[in-house]
Amino acid sequence: MKKLRSRLFFHFSIQFGFISLLMIVVVVAAFFIGLYSLSNVERDEDYYQTQLEELAIEIGDPYEYKEFGNEISDALPEKTWLQIIDEEGKVVESANVPEDIKENYSSFDIVQMKEREQLGEYAIKYTLEELLFAGDDAYLFVLGYQEPGKILINELSENTNANGRISETDQPEVEEKLNQLEGTLSIYDETGAIIQQFGNQEQIEGQPLEIIEKDTSPDLFTEKQYTYLDRGSGNSWILYTSNEQSQDMPLTLYRDITLVFVGLTGVILLVTFLISFWTSFRYGSPLFIFSNWLNRMGDGNYKEVLTAQEKKKVYRKNGKLKRRYKLYKEVFQAFDEMAEKLDASRKEREQLEKSREEWVAGISHDLRTPLTTMEGYGRLLGNKEYDWSKQELQEIGDTITEKSDYMVDLIEDFTLSFRLKNDASSLTFNAVSINEYMEQILEKFQKDVTFKDYPVVYEPIHPDRKIEVNERLFERMIDNLMYNAWKHNPQATAVKVEVAQSEEEKALEIRITDNGTGMDEETQKHLFTRYYRGTNTEERNEGTGLGMSIALQIAKLHQGAISVQSEKGRGTTVTVFLPYDRD
Repeated sequence: MKKLRSRLFFHFSIQFGFISLLMIVVVVAAFFIGLYSLSNVERDEDYYQTQLEELAIEIGDPYEYKEFGNEISDALPEKTWLQIIDEEGKVVESANVPEDIKENYSSFDIVQMKEREQLGEYAIKYTLEELLFAGDDAYLFVLGYQEPGKILINELSENTNANGRISETDQPEVEEKLNQLEGTLSIYDETGAIIQQFGNQEQIEGQPLEIIEKDTSPDLFTEKQYTYLDRGSGNSWILYTSNEQSQDMPLTLYRDITLVFVGLTGVILLVTFLISFWTSFRYGSPLFIFSNWLNRMGDGNYKEVLTAQEKKKVYRKNGKLKRRYKLYKEVFQAFDEMAEKLDASRKEREQLEKSREEWVAGISHDLRTPLTTMEGYGRLLGNKEYDWSKQELQEIGDTITEKSDYMVDLIEDFTLSFRLKNDASSLTFNAVSINEYMEQILEKFQKDVTFKDYPVVYEPIHPDRKIEVNERLFERMIDNLMYNAWKHNPQATAVKVEVAQSEEEKALEIRITDNGTGMDEETQKHLFTRYYRGTNTEERNEGTGLGMSIALQIAKLHQGAISVQSEKGRGTTVTVFLPYDRD
């Protein structure tokens, strides 16, 4: 039992552990793949904006971030700086910030920052982070970086703008600055026609929607686009520079997420181990009980399904199953039923063995009796000293013939009983009219002188019916039942045979009724047992003891049955139930 318990525990642990680990791996892998893919897409579209949003998520509350010993500068990409501004415009945390950048911001400064996306000589990206579980606190994260194109478009629009155009005096300086960036500046009027163009690159007209795509996803293109609209003249300035974005940001956010998932995996595996232990104990305990019962059954103890100790474990005092065993309610019921059937089967085997022994003993006795008589007469006939008279020889011959006939009948009954049991599949059946066939069978009893003192009456069924029978065996069944009524009753016993329709069984009933001595309960109980002759001591011949057993076997071969109702001193009724063809 200990080995079984260990195997169950090991089995459930491995099974649940493997399933849980597989689920964790799949979920974590899917999460990271999705997160990494999404992050890469966002990085490809707008590198600095993505970096800033990831920083804001990682840092969250700047005070708590610093309390845990983290340095903001460690999470920043190269050549960038970061300011975290509270709701009052005060910078609460910063890293790598140049000296000329403010430490406090007014509402006007925030508006200028938003419109120009520039602080000093640095382009900026910003995002507002509202903290969870921290009241209504919110922080503005500002990431600064060098982006000459944005600085240049702002500088040109502020210093060289002459009614939406670049004046002739400023054009050499503009050309020089554009050449340094390898950029191109195109100025369009309200109709979309180029009115001025500067730089060392000729602008190639792109698809209309590329204007929007280059603003929302600037890092998807090999060149960056910066725009300015002069509201006075309606002219539009578009500056193009090459996109050389290739920086990588430290994956500190992913590192923290990985640690969280590793811890979560450990917790899940621990819970899985506990569930496995509980499951193996809960579902294993009933298996131990079933195993114990099977061992007892193997030892031949069919009555004791559960020991007293096991019953206390499984059942409450009121006889109901405990909650943990209710899942196996049908199993316990099946075991109880099986125990009853096995015990009944054992008793039946014992009874059959006893009957077999009695049968063999009876057969031996029945064969020995006529053989002894025949042997005795044979020895007498072989005695040459005695002169037998003709009458004596006649009597001896009649006795030997009678005993020989009895032995032949006994052997034939044995053979027939064996065939009915083992060779029934080779039998053929024919449709016959029951009234005509029964009259044909009973005619020999009505004409037989041995039945002259036993009047036989037949009542047919109306209308006539047809049934499928093996004619030879069916006649043998009726003969056995008729001879049984004759053998066990005194003279003047009337025998009535009638055929009727059975409403409940949807079959025909062949009833053989006599008003003779009847049978006691013990005789009725064993009437169809092989080699049982009953307790009637007034029988006129020995018989083989197989007649009723053979009759029952024949009825079953016809998909029928036989029942007996009898009462001592009031006669007997034997009823044969047979299906019939209603067509």
